[in-house]
Amino acid sequence: MGRKLFLIQSLIWVMIVLGQIHEHQSCIEKERKGLLELKTSLLPSESSFIASFDETFSTWTNDTVSDCCRWERVKCNPTTKRVTGLALSKLNFLNQSLLNLSLLYPFEELQSLNLSSRWSNGFSALFDDLEGYKSLRRLRNLEILVLSINTFNNSILPYLTTATSLTTLFLRDNEMDGPFPMKELKDLTNLEFLDLSINKFNGSIPVQGLSHLRKLKALDLSRNEFTGWGQLQGKFSQLKNLQELDLSYNQLIGEFPLCLTSLTRVRVLDLSSNHMTGKVPSAIGSIESLEYLSLFDNDFRGFFSLGSLANLSKLKVLKLSSISNSLQVESEGSWKLEFQLHVIAFRSCDLEKLPHFLLHQKELRLVDLSDNRLHGLFPSWLMENNTNLQVLLLQNNSFTNFQLPKSAHSLLLLDASANELSQLFPYDIGWILPNLRHLNLSKNSLQGNLPSSLGNMKKMYFLDLSHNDLYGKLPRSLTIGCYSLMFVKLSHNKLSGNIFPEPTNLTSLQVLSLDNNQFSGRIGDGLLNSSYMSVLDLSNNYLTGVIPSWIGDLNGLSMLLISNNYLEGHIPVSLNNIFRLVLLDLSANRLSGDLPHRFNSDTRMLFLQDNNFSGTIPDTFVSNQKIYILLLRGNNLTGSIPYQMCGLSNIQLLDLSNNRLSGSIPSCFSNISFSFPTLQHDGEEGYDGAGAIFVSSDIFGGMGLDEDFFSTEDLGRYYRSKLMLDPFTVDYTADSVIEVQFAAKRRYDSYIGVTLGFMFGLDLSLNELSGEIPAELGDLVDIRALNLSHNHLSGVIPQNFSKMKDLESLDLSFNILHGQIPSQLTKLSSLAVFNVSYNNLSGIIPLKGQFSTFDETSYIGNPLLCGQPSNRSCNDDISEETPAAVGEEDEDVIDMVSFYWSIFAAYVTVLLGILASLSFDSSWSRNWFCVVDAFIHKLSLIQSLIWVMIVLGQIHEHQSCIEKERKGLLELKTYLLENIRPSFYNTFNTWTNDTMSDCCRWERVKCNPTTKRVTGLALNKLYLLGRSLLNLSLLYPFEELQSLDLARNMYSGFSALSDDLEGYKSLRRLRNLEVLDLSLNMFNNSILPYLTSATSLTTLFLVGNDMDGPFPIKELKDLTNLEFLDLSSNEFNGSIPLAHLKKIKALDLSGNEFSGSELQGKFSQAFKRICELKNLQELDLSRNKLIGEFPMCLTSLTRLRVLDLSSNQMTGKLPSAIGSIESLEYLSLFDNDFRGFFSLGLLANSQSLSTRKVDFQLNVISLRSCNLEKLPQFLLDQKELRLVDLSDNSLHGIFHSWLMENNKNLELPKSAHNLLLLDVSANEFSQPFPENIGWILPNVLHMNLSHNRFQGNLPHSLGNMKKMYYLDLSHNGFYGKLPRSLTMGCYSLMFLKLSDNKLSGHIFLEPTNLTSLGVLTLDNNQFAGKIGDGLRNSSRMSVLDLSNNYLTGVIPSWVGSFSSLNILLISNNLLEGRIPVSLFNMTYISLLDLSANRLDGDIPPRLNTQQGLLFLQDNNLSGSITETLLENVTILDLRNNRLSGNIPEFVNTQDMNILLLRGNKLTGHIPVQLCGLSNIQLLDLSNNRLNGSIASCFSNISFGLWTEDEGNDYGQIIGFGSIYAFGGMGPEGDYFSKEDLGMLGRYYRYNFMLDPFTVEYTADSEIKIQFATKRRYDVYMGRNLGYMFGLDLSEDELSGEIPAQLGDLVDIRALNLSHNHLSGVIPESFSKMKYLESLDLSFNILHGQIPSQLTKLSSLAVFNVSYNNLSGIIPLKGQFSTFDETSYIGNPLLCGQPSNRSCNDDTFNKTPSNVGEDEEDVIDIVSFYWSIFAAYVTVLLGILASLSFDSSWSRTWFCVVDAFLHKVKRVIS
Repeated sequence: MGRKLFLIQSLIWVMIVLGQIHEHQSCIEKERKGLLELKTSLLPSESSFIASFDETFSTWTNDTVSDCCRWERVKCNPTTKRVTGLALSKLNFLNQSLLNLSLLYPFEELQSLNLSSRWSNGFSALFDDLEGYKSLRRLRNLEILVLSINTFNNSILPYLTTATSLTTLFLRDNEMDGPFPMKELKDLTNLEFLDLSINKFNGSIPVQGLSHLRKLKALDLSRNEFTGWGQLQGKFSQLKNLQELDLSYNQLIGEFPLCLTSLTRVRVLDLSSNHMTGKVPSAIGSIESLEYLSLFDNDFRGFFSLGSLANLSKLKVLKLSSISNSLQVESEGSWKLEFQLHVIAFRSCDLEKLPHFLLHQKELRLVDLSDNRLHGLFPSWLMENNTNLQVLLLQNNSFTNFQLPKSAHSLLLLDASANELSQLFPYDIGWILPNLRHLNLSKNSLQGNLPSSLGNMKKMYFLDLSHNDLYGKLPRSLTIGCYSLMFVKLSHNKLSGNIFPEPTNLTSLQVLSLDNNQFSGRIGDGLLNSSYMSVLDLSNNYLTGVIPSWIGDLNGLSMLLISNNYLEGHIPVSLNNIFRLVLLDLSANRLSGDLPHRFNSDTRMLFLQDNNFSGTIPDTFVSNQKIYILLLRGNNLTGSIPYQMCGLSNIQLLDLSNNRLSGSIPSCFSNISFSFPTLQHDGEEGYDGAGAIFVSSDIFGGMGLDEDFFSTEDLGRYYRSKLMLDPFTVDYTADSVIEVQFAAKRRYDSYIGVTLGFMFGLDLSLNELSGEIPAELGDLVDIRALNLSHNHLSGVIPQNFSKMKDLESLDLSFNILHGQIPSQLTKLSSLAVFNVSYNNLSGIIPLKGQFSTFDETSYIGNPLLCGQPSNRSCNDDISEETPAAVGEEDEDVIDMVSFYWSIFAAYVTVLLGILASLSFDSSWSRNWFCVVDAFIHKLSLIQSLIWVMIVLGQIHEHQSCIEKERKGLLELKTYLLENIRPSFYNTFNTWTNDTMSDCCRWERVKCNPTTKRVTGLALNKLYLLGRSLLNLSLLYPFEELQSLDLARNMYSGFSALSDDLEGYKSLRRLRNLEVLDLSLNMFNNSILPYLTSATSLTTLFLVGNDMDGPFPIKELKDLTNLEFLDLSSNEFNGSIPLAHLKKIKALDLSGNEFSGSELQGKFSQAFKRICELKNLQELDLSRNKLIGEFPMCLTSLTRLRVLDLSSNQMTGKLPSAIGSIESLEYLSLFDNDFRGFFSLGLLANSQSLSTRKVDFQLNVISLRSCNLEKLPQFLLDQKELRLVDLSDNSLHGIFHSWLMENNKNLELPKSAHNLLLLDVSANEFSQPFPENIGWILPNVLHMNLSHNRFQGNLPHSLGNMKKMYYLDLSHNGFYGKLPRSLTMGCYSLMFLKLSDNKLSGHIFLEPTNLTSLGVLTLDNNQFAGKIGDGLRNSSRMSVLDLSNNYLTGVIPSWVGSFSSLNILLISNNLLEGRIPVSLFNMTYISLLDLSANRLDGDIPPRLNTQQGLLFLQDNNLSGSITETLLENVTILDLRNNRLSGNIPEFVNTQDMNILLLRGNKLTGHIPVQLCGLSNIQLLDLSNNRLNGSIASCFSNISFGLWTEDEGNDYGQIIGFGSIYAFGGMGPEGDYFSKEDLGMLGRYYRYNFMLDPFTVEYTADSEIKIQFATKRRYDVYMGRNLGYMFGLDLSEDELSGEIPAQLGDLVDIRALNLSHNHLSGVIPESFSKMKYLESLDLSFNILHGQIPSQLTKLSSLAVFNVSYNNLSGIIPLKGQFSTFDETSYIGNPLLCGQPSNRSCNDDTFNKTPSNVGEDEEDVIDIVSFYWSIFAAYVTVLLGILASLSFDSSWSRTWFCVVDAFLHKVKRVIS
């Protein structure tokens, strides 16, 4: 034994010695020379190879001592010293190069050849002049060939055919295309690894051909263009050795191919980023070898249970997502998952909760749960449980409360952007996550200062905290400690302070976005060292000072944006030194001085608009031919337009408007392209990526072949990244979205991205240009907007403008153009806006093409134009003047400026003449002065007479009224007492029969103080019983009656007048009657004839009655003394003929239905008669249906004080002529559809308005929806405001409390204020809620601060607002508990809305003082615990919403004691126990929603209300359904409970609209009583265990509109009336407040000073219903729900035939009978369902043909008959041409498109009659399976029976079995 050991030891020493000797042997000379020749061919000249890489072959020398086996990129066999490997990769050629394969002949033992490149230039082709395509057969040992990342095309493929020894072939990332190269690869039978990824191969994948490559282990065809599965089905089973398959990033369509499950060894399966659809099959779980599974970025739909993957114990990577967000992953179940994942990605999987199995995962390294609906607390436990976690992606969810682990973690990338994180930014984030490289928390609501711990994140290169609520200064630690930062995005916050006043350490910074913050002061020098800066955005701040010159030293800068600041001074010359600057935006600052003489030649976009630049445009300024966009508008530029601008060959948008440019328009402008820039063909298309920076960051990844020249000999080395860890990369695109505002179509529109790339325009408006318009401009054929308005251009409109084929907007207004409008312009088919107003054009207006769409506003101010749409006929002599005459004689043209000056001169001359004549001493001048003296003397006599009358009046006061009238009053009392409510009898207590009582002192009576005759009766507010008649004969005794008030008789009122004596002429007896008020009664048109004889009337009020029809001119035409007429709030319609009422002063026709369309459709004609009322001082036409433009004739009403045209449908521009009505005191054009620009300067002359310097002091201003971006400047001078409404604008910035401080009657200043109503909802307030708001605004009645981002706790001072009845703080960021002071001090509260915040704590555990509370909404907060008893005293509660919180315990029974409760919403909580019966006994409950809780037990038997809505879905309710449950409900939702038993025979079902019973355990037949659901819309009985047949009487169910015109609207549920915040005194305030009607405005004075301001409070709860249509569950709400009709009987056990009568459901939109056992044929009568959109009959056993009549269903969007036994030809007409194969799969006897089965063979040639008659030919799948089973059992039993007999062959069989078993035992042993 010892001798053997000695021999072995000696042998080892001999081998070592021989090895040492052998080491000194060199490579063979033949191969050394071959290598040197190869080097020479690769470096032929400097032109083909980058010189800096010469050292690549520095070791390859001609030194004979040098061993070539030690040369770089060479590998030899250590024994034979033959070259076995060459790595000619990453050679960085300057040009594409050819490789001569003959140079490889010397290397006969070559096994590995790597020719991969790094950049775009590499090898482009192979050649061999000796062997040709057979060249590689010389390398018979070649196993590995890498040709990746070159520019090879298909020409190299023939060279590969002879390389039969290859085991590994990589052709990744070349330029190959066409079909799969199966012909060239079929002989490479030794291939184990094949990579053809990142090419352009297309067509189908020839798997049948690939089956020859039986040794194939890894196949990568990713990033090609393969489509469809075609021959793929069933072929992969032959590739038994396949372990890795990557087909990602192709265009594969169809469902998941089940044949892939036959690949039992597959470890990697990647089908991501294709167009695959259908369900994810559970059979994937059978591939137990899987380690990597990616189905990412497809369009899979339906449910997928992770339980199907429970057996995949080796799984490490799992990736799922759905493009349409229709894949629902079921992550909870009784199964246990065996795997421990490294990577999980569930993106867009409709997850609402975090998968529970993640709690047990401990080895995760990447988690991607982005784009779901996850909510709740941030899952920091993912980091705590997985210490190796490196990437966490949770963006676009609804997580709240950002939390970090308790100890430091090694996370590298964290993205939680677009969530609802709203607390303070974590102060310790830098200490907990010190290794973070990428942090994205943008688009949240994070608050507070940036923490100093950020400075500890030394390795972080990407930081995005934009779109949050962060404030304060930038921490010094961030700018010094984070020296690796490349991207910093802090835009859209509230950060403040100076910008980098001190040096920073951000030397790697490339992108810095600080826009839309509150930074102020000068721009510091702290970024001097950031020399790599490419994008710098400081726009929209408050920066001051000058632009620092050091910015010009940032040579890499491509985008510089500093717009919308307060920068001053000149543009630094140094900016011209930035040679890569693509975008420069300095707009909206205060920059001044001359424009620079030149800009950098690479600048593409230059925005200098809205500054103070002056001087001329330098000739050299526009020498840059690459510029796309040049904006210089809104400066003070002068001089002419330099002709050098004609050289802007790539310009798209050129805006020189609003300057003072003069001279003519250069004719060479026609040379400018105004089309697609030629430079965009170089890859710069559009503006989406302007100035973009792409940096790919590999967080972790596997070793690729190109990382190690010789690393592929072991399986998985190349692909191991997929086996264990995905190579995760992030592409950072730093693109600032380019947004350009350009004037087109009468407004400034914003153009962005691709839209901007297609916009071409020229704007020269608002300058001083003169001369003619160059005809050459017509050559700008691609231009879309041309604006030359507001200049002094003359001449005619060029005819060749008709060549601008894409022109959309042409504005030539406000010039002095003449001649005709060229008819050739009608060829402009895209023209949407055409404006030539205010010129001197003449002739006929063209009407063809687009010109037929232009209205009068396009031509106004051209008096010589005629024809439609103007109102001037072309038949008179003026219009018949020929164009030549107009064009030749310019003297006929009206110069409006000269005209106005001549009028002014004439007026002044006449006035001076009169004054001069009075200065001479003449007889007529002396007579004039005598008349003036006499008038003054008479005034003193009148004063004495007045004193005498006063004394006589005092004496006469002691006389009583006359007896006749006293008796008349008593008779009137008797009549009225019979018609008023007994509780109001005391109204006439003073009207007694006592003769000593003076009736002139009775209430409601007024007498003449001299004659003691009754002059006024106030019979208003009498609270009548029902409709009452008034006998006018009772008024006969009151002959001197002047005022009669019958208004406001509540709840009912007078409905008619009667007089048996005089009839309609009754009122002529009251010949002194001046004032008649019949308002707010129930009069109809029958009373109008009584008014005809009341000719003495001066005032008539008929407000708020039941009158309709045309304006009653026939009855009113004789009332010529009328001064005040009010017919408002009726239903009058038609036109308004008022010419006879010449004395009318106030006219109120508001609240009617006048449309102004009766007179030939001309709105302006409806006003002609109104405009003839020269005494008119007040006109109210609001709340009608008036259409058209503002009637210009109203400007002729020179006495008009009140004009109200609000709430109509008027359109067009507001005319500047409104300013000429100098008497105006009240102007309202509210709630119309006016458009365009309107300057308040036009109202500067309206000094009487209680709103350039404006001279008026307003009481009320309302500028709602006026597109304001800044507060009007003139408001600073307003001191008497009482109401300010600036809602629905674009105002931003700080809240302007100075409005309250300046206007003491208005509103949060520094001291207490009397403000009554404050509404600042839907703004962007984000600071903490003011602590002292209750002390500053103690008198507020109404406060609405909803839809903002207020933060913090609710302040205790709210309790001081004792009078407040409305408080809405919903949709903010409030947190903490409800203050006790609010619930005790605000005892007047009626409406309290605190929903959608983050309030927490318990709900009203202690008693409250909210006794008046009617509406309480606390939904969508974080309240927890049990519901307290604090609201027991709120007995007036009508709406209570506590849904979407974390409430636990049971529902308190005392809620049922609220007798007025109308809406109760407690859904989506954690409530348990039974439903209190008291809730079902509430009388007025209309909506009860207890869904999504944990309620159990039985459902109470009936709801004790009318028309109730009951939602109990998603609970644990059990038991049976009572037959009385539908009695009083219209919607019943019991889905997803545990209800059992039969569906009861419901009673009183006629009011039921929606019945949803899906997802229970109901059994039995469907009761025929359901056929009585006459008003049903949605019926869902699916997913139960119902059996039997479908009742044919279902055709009696409506499933359609129960009214002919409109469906139900499930929006508003309950409303509350109006509450007056303040209002003016109307006539009801004083019975006789109208006697002095000589002072105009006594009745209407509320219009002058204060609008009666009301607030409509509506508590609405929108009903949302999920119903299955179009293969998914959609949500229907509001009116959309009202129009949805559907029946769902799917997933039950129904059998029998489908009743043909179902076709009578003609209005149904969705019918689902799938997943049952229905048989028979598809009824042809289904073709009558004309509105059907979704029909699903899949998974039944239907047979026969698809009826061709179904093609008539024009609305059908989804049709599914898959998995039946249908046969025949598939129809293709109509909508059926849109359905793909998925609609028909599982029907083997169907043929034709879109199936792949031809209809020509015998199988499909049967006639329809044969198919229908011979049912034996129909395959019954159930019977087929049973027969197969029976046959199998029979055969098995037969074999066993035969073996039971003793025979020779049975003995032989048993011997064979014994021998086999013996061998097995020997092998085992």
